[in-house]
Parts: sequence; C-alpha cells; structure tokens
Amino acid sequence: MKKIIAIVGGVLLASMASADDDPQQAIPARLKVMFERPDKPLDIAPVVVQADWAIVGWRQDGRGGRALIKKTHHGWSIYLCSGDSLKDTGTLETIGLSAHDAAGLAAKLKAAEAGLDSSSLALFSSFEGTVTMMNEASNGAGHAGHEDHEDHAQ
Repeated sequence: MKKIIAIVGGVLLASMASADDDPQQAIPARLKVMFERPDKPLDIAPVVVQADWAIVGWRQDGRGGRALIKKTHHGWSIYLCSGDSLKDTGTLETIGLSAHDAAGLAAKLKAAEAGLDSSSLALFSSFEGTVTMMNEASNGAGHAGHEDHEDHAQ
C-alpha cells in the first residue's frame, strides 16, 4: 500500500511540475489567479514564448491588450502591459530582449495573431501606452500596477 501511495504521489508531483513547466498552461493559470474574478472572466490567448520571454493577448470585461511576460526564479511574471508596441522587434530590443529573442517573439506573435478575429485584434490594440508591472527591485510577483490594468483607455 505504501508503495502504491508513493507511486501515485510521484505521478501527481511529476504532472504538476510538467504543467508548471509548460508556459502554455502556466502563464494563463498565473494571470487568472492574479486578475480573474467571477464576474469578469479573463481570456488569455495567444501565448507565444521565446526563451525566458512571452507575449500574451488578454481580454477582460470589454477591454484588452498585450502583456510581456518574463520567466524569473518565481515563475512567469508580468513585465509590462501595452498594445501594438509589443508587436515591434525594435521595441522589444529597447525593453531588453536580445535581437534574436525579439525577432523570434515578434514573428511568433504575428503568426499566432494571424488566425484571430478582428474584434480580438482591436481589443489588443486598444491598450494605450505602456504600464510597467515589474522592475529590478520587484520580487517578481508581478502584482504592482494592477490598478492601471483596470483603468486603461478603451
């Protein structure tokens, strides 16, 4: 019996670790814990990843935008929120991504968004400006600046 419990426990831990390792699952899960409310579901798609960086599109309560996500020792955390500027390789390089990662991420985002409907793309573009969520001094939790996420112009 102890052997069976140990095996089941090991399988559960391995499946949890693999879910945490898969950014396609881990990033939306993390963002939903942070921002989703019962009356305001959060839709996260697409999720594109290049090395320790990701860009996601988000939609919630008639609003939307894109978020640049960075993998830290705390897991995936929001680095900043913006709109169309996150589609630009030059902007991504200015933020601090390597030329290789910036180009890869921009290309993956373009491909992922090619299949989306125009209303989703319009919501992603509607986010005005840039809201920094994480900086050198932050603990990587990505919670700073949520009030700005709520208040961006439509």
